[in-house]
Amino acid sequence: MTVGEQVQASLDHWSAGEWRSALWHATAALDETANKRYPWLDAGTRFKRTLREDVDIFSAMTAPDIDFVNSRFPVPAPSDLADGRPDIADVLYAVHRYLHEDENVMPAGCEITAHADGVPMFEIAKGRLWLRGSAVLGLLGIAVFSAENKDEQIPDPYQLGWRQHIFHVCGWWGWQNHFREIVSRTAIQQYALDFADEWDAWAPAG
Repeated sequence: MTVGEQVQASLDHWSAGEWRSALWHATAALDETANKRYPWLDAGTRFKRTLREDVDIFSAMTAPDIDFVNSRFPVPAPSDLADGRPDIADVLYAVHRYLHEDENVMPAGCEITAHADGVPMFEIAKGRLWLRGSAVLGLLGIAVFSAENKDEQIPDPYQLGWRQHIFHVCGWWGWQNHFREIVSRTAIQQYALDFADEWDAWAPAG
């Protein structure tokens, strides 16, 4: 499937409230985007590098008040960071692998919860992750706005949104800089997540 087809499938599942399937296609869209950007790197490295480069877009579309640059997650996901504590790129690559090929990569399990008011963005207990479906929007935002995908196609009705702005996907492929310009006009206070006691039982993967 092309990136455009993955984005379309993800949004179809999103509209139906099928959060796990929506995320399955969203992580695949990011994986294909990363392959275009860094075809010479291995799958994990390119996926994580692309997400870290565009984490501001992920944050804006997923949870604007979370500081994803400095947040760390006490889940047993492999990390390439110096201290081994997983960041959002490590976590989402582990989720990608969990959904697509290898549930053993997250031995404590992972559940995708509804994109709904009152549902936490993240919950972690003894290494098990509950991830709100809102992550789909951040991953799709990276894919749609990436310059590598400027020639992708999708039918007219599909759209993403940020606050009062509506982005018809068919006309927004590759417009990363313009999206960032729109977001930069709004000051947003961010905070790093604190999982407190969950770190006591955490150990680096592997």
